Order: sequence, then structure tokens, then C-alpha cells
Amino acid sequence: MASPFDSSTGRVGDASSARETGGSSDDARSGLASPDRALGANFGARRCRDIVFSVKRKVWRQDDERLEPDDADYAQKRQARMAAGGYRCVFCGFRSQHTELHHRNDNHADSRDDNLEVADPLCHGTQHLGQIGADKHGIFVQLEGMPQAELNHLQRTIAVVLEIGSDAEKADARALLQHLASRSQLVTSAWGSANPSDFATALHALHEEDSDKRVGAFASLALLYRPARFAQYVRRWIDETYRSLPIATWKHLYERARSGR
Repeated sequence: MASPFDSSTGRVGDASSARETGGSSDDARSGLASPDRALGANFGARRCRDIVFSVKRKVWRQDDERLEPDDADYAQKRQARMAAGGYRCVFCGFRSQHTELHHRNDNHADSRDDNLEVADPLCHGTQHLGQIGADKHGIFVQLEGMPQAELNHLQRTIAVVLEIGSDAEKADARALLQHLASRSQLVTSAWGSANPSDFATALHALHEEDSDKRVGAFASLALLYRPARFAQYVRRWIDETYRSLPIATWKHLYERARSGR
């Protein structure tokens, strides 16, 4: 039986080996350098923000159907804020130079630098349920165990597969999309509707102090887009990110979604 530190090999055994040989876990760590105190510094900070479904609330605009404002002040800041954010979505981490900006406080008249953050089109849409519903670009589905950010990665990959995948991969993608869409029936049965517009109406009725109730209300619900929602981005994503189709990731996410988790 090898000792916690085998002098003949120079290898450190595990704690189990230490116990079997009468040693302690301290013995097993003997001779090892102490870890750098800064090693776990990043564990205290989340890499991405949780997606909490929302609507534009505080200031209404004539161009309210837009996910982004259309004024000179915003246009001047847009590219600079994209670059400052590394073109990386704050919600899912997807990086693309062809993306959007989100007003963090849902006030589209507030274009201060600290209120503008990068959001890819799929994550950004979750903050504009009324507009998604009005355009008939998405439905709510019941999908436990798969966070919205992960579903957005899957939807993005499905769109890429439908564009450049093999015939077999395209068939799988269409089958998966149909399976996911069928889960909107569960939402309709429980809520009376799977239309994002109806949920947006309910959110508008919430008082500001009750906004935290959104998290519990939307538990197990996910926003499934129609591919038309982000069709303009697909070719750019392919050229920019999906130069080789991520088959391994695709199969893993496919099986998870098909299982209904």
C-alpha cells in the first residue's frame, strides 16, 4: 500500500490512502505548498447575472417596439459601451460584436454609461416581454432544470444547425424545437396563456416594491423564440463564433432538453 508521500515516486497520495496507512489528512498534505490566498477570489463574484424576466417600465417612448432606443445620445455611446463590455453578454457570457445594449434599470431615457450593458439578442428579449409577444416572436414553455441562459445557448446553436448542419442534424434540430414548443401547452394549462404579452401585462401591474416576486412567479418557465426573432444575426454568429459546429455541446444539450429537465 502506498504511503501518503511515496519517496520512490515523489507522488502525494490521497486522504484515503493516508487513513489506510494510519496517517492523517495533515500528513497527506505534508510538504505541499500552501495555496495562494487569492486563488478563490473570483468565487465570490458571479460571472453572469441571473435572467429575471422584465418589461420596460419607467419611461415609455413612441418607439416602444424597439429593444434599443433610436436617438443621437444613445447612438454616440453604443459602440463605446459595447467595447467597454468586451462584447460579452452580461447574462449568458456569449461574445459577439453583433449584439445589443440593455438599459439595466429598464429606463430607455437613461443612457448613462453605468446603465448600459451588453446583452445578446436572446437574453435582451427576456427584458422586453411585451415586445416579444406583440411581434409573435416567442412563447413561454415549461422547462425545469435548464436556466434561460443555457436555453439561449441551445436556441442559438439550433439556429446555426438549421443554417449549416447536415440533413440529419437539421432533422434533430427541428425535432427538438418542436418538442420544446410543445411544452407551451403546460404553461397554457397552468396560466391560461403562454403568450409573453399576457405576462408583460401582469408585470406592468406590479408595484415597484413587488418586483422581486417575479423570480418565484416565473420559476420553471422559459422563453422559447421563433427563429425569425434573430435571423439577422445567424450568419454573423456562424462567421464569428461557429466556424466549426459544436457537435459535442449540441448533443449534450439536445439530450437534456429532450428529457424535459
